[in-house]
Amino acid sequence: MFLLTLYCFGFKIFCKEVNKMARVESVYHLNKSYFHKPLLFGGVSLFQIGRLYCKPKAVVPLHIHGDYFELTIITDGKGVITTNGVPVEVEKGDIYLSLPCESHEIKSDSSSPLKYDFFAFLCADSEKREEFDRITENYYAANSRVFHSERIRNLISGAIAEIDANKQYSDELLDCIFKEAVIHIIRSFTKIKPEKYSQNVTAAEVLCYKLMNYIDTHIYSLKTLKELEEFTDYSYGYLSSLFKKTTGNSLNGYYREKRLEAARILITENRLKSTEISEMLGYSSVYAFSKAFTSRFSVSPREYRKNCMKNL
Repeated sequence: MFLLTLYCFGFKIFCKEVNKMARVESVYHLNKSYFHKPLLFGGVSLFQIGRLYCKPKAVVPLHIHGDYFELTIITDGKGVITTNGVPVEVEKGDIYLSLPCESHEIKSDSSSPLKYDFFAFLCADSEKREEFDRITENYYAANSRVFHSERIRNLISGAIAEIDANKQYSDELLDCIFKEAVIHIIRSFTKIKPEKYSQNVTAAEVLCYKLMNYIDTHIYSLKTLKELEEFTDYSYGYLSSLFKKTTGNSLNGYYREKRLEAARILITENRLKSTEISEMLGYSSVYAFSKAFTSRFSVSPREYRKNCMKNL
């Protein structure tokens, strides 16, 4: 069944596997991060930009993206990008678009190591944000987001050089570069035909897929499942009943599991305190978060973090 195949609660992630490499083994790594205070250029919020030349078999450990998109632009070599547990092979010339709130891992090839540029962003312009919402809905499948654009590759490469050099009028030039890059991303996906649903897929299954897509990509901003009413123009009672009937699982259960999986990965990254994770994922209190986490994984967030640190 289409929906039953997609309906996977867990990623089967273990701390030891996630933390085999706390740092990426690289030949060269330029990383400009602005997650705490994104920079605004031409209506584009910049969260991160940089360049990474991996060593053979290097791994960028599993991590969760925040509320932003990211381009991974392969400039040389080959490897595998795994998104939400789905591996996608990439090679020189490929550009991979990651969506908000996804789990993400990159593995470099042993004989032809990866070299890539990366660009994490979000559109402040409402019209362009709508275009990226459309992309999120139509190209949610991990293997449907590889595209090619020499123009975008050159633009991001130029932006990296400009940010690193910080020359006169850099801000004005970056306004133009990022605005143009975003437009070309939208155009690139306009050219790609989204995968059509099988004729055997029912309207109910398509709607459930869209609900899962929405929850997955709004895991940090979704405060209540009642918000799905505005997204679909259906009542929550109807959506809940339809989801249960179609998938065999509850809509609230799917949301609950996605939040806990996100929490588990955030704990393995060891960058945020439990109170911060609790707030980020919309729990009423750190106690409520700890109780839910312990019930799901049979270990408290604190003990889980300790176990992860031991396996570093």
